[in-house]
Amino acid sequence: MQPETPDSGYLFATERLPSLHVSLSVTRAQFSDMLPRLEAGRLKDFRFAVEPKVEETWPISSWGMSTDASDEAI
Repeated sequence: MQPETPDSGYLFATERLPSLHVSLSVTRAQFSDMLPRLEAGRLKDFRFAVEPKVEETWPISSWGMSTDASDEAI
């Protein structure tokens, strides 16, 4: 699964907690494909490319995910 736009989201930093917050832009069709796989626990890997910092965020230029081979049942 790949996003359809070059502006795929942002990575945000927080001052209080060492945490990672990723905001992804997805189409309704991408969300509908992704949600049942996540709910079924079939996520194999998730990756994203982070661009250089702009002000207080790091733009995400692309992202992708893959699921295990039993994905055909969904």
